[in-house]
Amino acid sequence: MGARPLSDDQIKAIITSFLATDRNYTHTSANLGVAYGAVYKYVNKWQSGQLSHIAGLPDYTEPAPATLRAATDGDKNETATATSLRRQAAAIRRERDLLLQEREQQRHAEEFARMVRGARLEVPAWLTKSPRRGDKSTIPTAMLSDLHLDEVVYPAQVNYVNAYNREIAEKRLRNFFDNVVELCRDYLHGLKYEGMVLPLGGDIFSGIIHEELVETNAATIFESLLYWSEPLASGIRHMRDVFGRVFLPCVVGNHGRRQRKPHAKNRAQDNFDYFFYHLLAKLLAGEKGISFAISEAADQPYVVYSTRYLLTHGDQFRGGSGIAGLLSPLMIGDARKRQREQAVRRPYDYMIMGHWHQLSFLRNLIVNGSLKGFDEYAYISNFHYEPPRQAFWLTDSTHGVTIQAPIYVASTDEDYSAVDGARAVVRMGGEA
Repeated sequence: MGARPLSDDQIKAIITSFLATDRNYTHTSANLGVAYGAVYKYVNKWQSGQLSHIAGLPDYTEPAPATLRAATDGDKNETATATSLRRQAAAIRRERDLLLQEREQQRHAEEFARMVRGARLEVPAWLTKSPRRGDKSTIPTAMLSDLHLDEVVYPAQVNYVNAYNREIAEKRLRNFFDNVVELCRDYLHGLKYEGMVLPLGGDIFSGIIHEELVETNAATIFESLLYWSEPLASGIRHMRDVFGRVFLPCVVGNHGRRQRKPHAKNRAQDNFDYFFYHLLAKLLAGEKGISFAISEAADQPYVVYSTRYLLTHGDQFRGGSGIAGLLSPLMIGDARKRQREQAVRRPYDYMIMGHWHQLSFLRNLIVNGSLKGFDEYAYISNFHYEPPRQAFWLTDSTHGVTIQAPIYVASTDEDYSAVDGARAVVRMGGEA
């Protein structure tokens, strides 16, 4: 219950004592035995003219500077205490706001969980079925990872070698699907495709793990989840229509997490990539020939014919700043994962991953590029320039991984690319 309102006589006594003590809140409170907060409240009302109805109350006048200094000097201890209390209150309010924000995010996550519950997840049998002798059958894989949808890359901040926003991302995503079809139909003509494998390798969105992303992203994370679900679903349907069947193994990336620091517990389940995959699976649940394998862990093993794959995002491997670049952490990480998987009778032939934004076809290791391309972080870190592209390869029933190729996704009419780097050069002297 709130405190009982003071009578007019009590309020008049507060104002009278306040003036008699040279406008000192602490002395007034002590003299009358009234709470400090009550003194502060009614003095403020008096100063703002809200107590004019009380008869005999003196009118408020601005105090002389000397009076203010005397009141302040006589109340130094109280001032320090009040400052400390204000700081504590501000810290409590910040913590409250963070908790409210986290509760709101949790509410959205629960709504998504209810919406995607019941999505159909299955591993198709056609992946491992051997073709008939004499058939030129193969299964293509086009990896899609590190899209970083709704992130904005400002061309001037990377010296005009790239730009990225929602409009550019939409064009590049369409180019990805169209170029995969063109490569298979026109350049690899004569093969029989038994389906398409479309691994989703994480970092579909840039997320909220850094303040700079929250400040510059084109939309909030939940707006992005809703906006991009249909374009991705349409692209998957297109792959199904062309290749007959599509299988999508899925793992989460590091940018999809809700927390600022990586977590081992609930790495997948508390990740926006995970919800997005389930949302896609729900949207496509009634479509024939489309199946998902959404990992509950950091890795997703699967088999194409007799070739064993391990899909992971790649952020578990640390280092890469030395002269060997990403080779050192990848070789060490691959060795450790192979040892772990061998111990549980789950060996693999190829590990495939994203994260590094550097397309590389290595021995028994495939590293994907990105849809976003060169960004401010890569520029300031002096990383090697990498155009926006994704990985493509064929899996043969006899020889395993055979043809490997990049899928370039940038449109020819984009304003910024590697050939535009000279824009940043300032020239002096010579003829114009």
